[in-house]
Amino acid sequence: MDNLYVNAVSINDVINPQITAIWEMLSIGVAVVDAKGICLFMNSIQRKIDGFTNFPVIGTHITDLYVPFEIDCIPTIECLQKGEPLLKKAYWYKTVSNYVFSSVTDFIPLFMDGKKDGVIAFTTWVDSTSFPEQIKGKNQVANRTISDTHYTFNNLIGHDRALEEAISNARKASRSHVSVMIWGESGTGKEIFAQAIHAESPRHNKPFVAINCAAIPESLLEGILFGTTMGSYTGAQDKPGLFEMAEGGTLLLDELNSMPLGLQAKLLRVIQEQKIRRIGSPVEKKIDVRVISLMNESPYVAIENQRLRTDLFYRLSVVGIAVPPLRERKSDIPLLVQAFIRRRGDDRKGVSVDDEVMHEFLGYDWPGNVRELEHLIEGSLILLGEERVITRETLPSYFDQALKRQASKHEKPQLEGPSGHHLEVPLEYRSIRRQDVIPLKAKLQAYERQCICQVLKVSGGNVAKAAHMLDLTAPGLRYRIKLLGIREEDF
Repeated sequence: MDNLYVNAVSINDVINPQITAIWEMLSIGVAVVDAKGICLFMNSIQRKIDGFTNFPVIGTHITDLYVPFEIDCIPTIECLQKGEPLLKKAYWYKTVSNYVFSSVTDFIPLFMDGKKDGVIAFTTWVDSTSFPEQIKGKNQVANRTISDTHYTFNNLIGHDRALEEAISNARKASRSHVSVMIWGESGTGKEIFAQAIHAESPRHNKPFVAINCAAIPESLLEGILFGTTMGSYTGAQDKPGLFEMAEGGTLLLDELNSMPLGLQAKLLRVIQEQKIRRIGSPVEKKIDVRVISLMNESPYVAIENQRLRTDLFYRLSVVGIAVPPLRERKSDIPLLVQAFIRRRGDDRKGVSVDDEVMHEFLGYDWPGNVRELEHLIEGSLILLGEERVITRETLPSYFDQALKRQASKHEKPQLEGPSGHHLEVPLEYRSIRRQDVIPLKAKLQAYERQCICQVLKVSGGNVAKAAHMLDLTAPGLRYRIKLLGIREEDF
């Protein structure tokens, strides 16, 4: 019966507009590849957690996105080769951006007329970290020590005044044991700051443990942080939490603003008392852990939108560091480009960037910040072949599309009035004249469209999260997106 069911499901059955709308609403990751291993679909939460928000996932081979980690080949390829389901597979998977996640995943082969058509994967995340050198047991969390903390302050490149101020404050903070909060847009290098602070701190010989709060289901996050006691719930084991594993060292809480407010209250108590209690245990244990927290938005915005408790903010931001986005320090772009060429250029020497390309780099807004620039240079070096100059022809095609999207966004918004004439959106009432015709409905729709696009950008394209931020239902937001003709490239 199972084989008959599986053989009846093809790629067209799982990635049509109606079905993908459902995949986007789920809190689990969904990815689909074809029979050749090419990624055809990945929902927003999977892309965000794996760091692919500004990376061209669709059309990329799955092995260019994920690499084997303590296994011979990634399970997607194994499922594709065997043509058999891999259900509830618990394993650590690794992305090409060098992040490792513990997950439980169902891999289901797809068939068309009895022939392999692809694979669909459903992923639930258990824990995450990055750059681990060792994982002690399949079900344990990886902790990172100085031996696998890859970044120091030398990896922060640039002479921008705001960046140098952030580096100066981080260096001063590294000499103490106080909590540090670092905020900035995705891809600005917040974790480099965190690793650098730990590497130059008195705790540098102790563990450095990291967790992405957005990657863990709410029901599991408390146990992962504080630990569990056997019998506290079905299947619970005696297991230390991340606070215990980071004893004497540093615990990095990435995307803190994604942590539920109730759990933030428990975290506040742990930090204040420097004691933890495993779930189901009556015993408190003294801990000595420094907490560094990261956020992809200003803490003041997070507090205003009730994504961060005020009292937790004051406790965790003894030193607060704002990392500037790349578009605000474009003078650093040539330095960064050369650094990435040296880092990714292998044995090739003398690689440079064409003046026209550098001009476009300086004019681009870099929504993915330094990470986007690094990926772009890496892709260009691959396409460069034996040449020594990066030109427009050797840039990945998605960058040309990104430039066009930016140009269209920077155009002055216009609305078509009843007579067919185009009217610029008035900036203030004093610019309106008596003879003007102001199509209120069209202007409201233009504002609504702009507002939705901005929120979708902040949420990384996650419609469910954007709907929550806009105080709408997910189906209601999808209806507005369709009505207003909003496409993915618009945000």
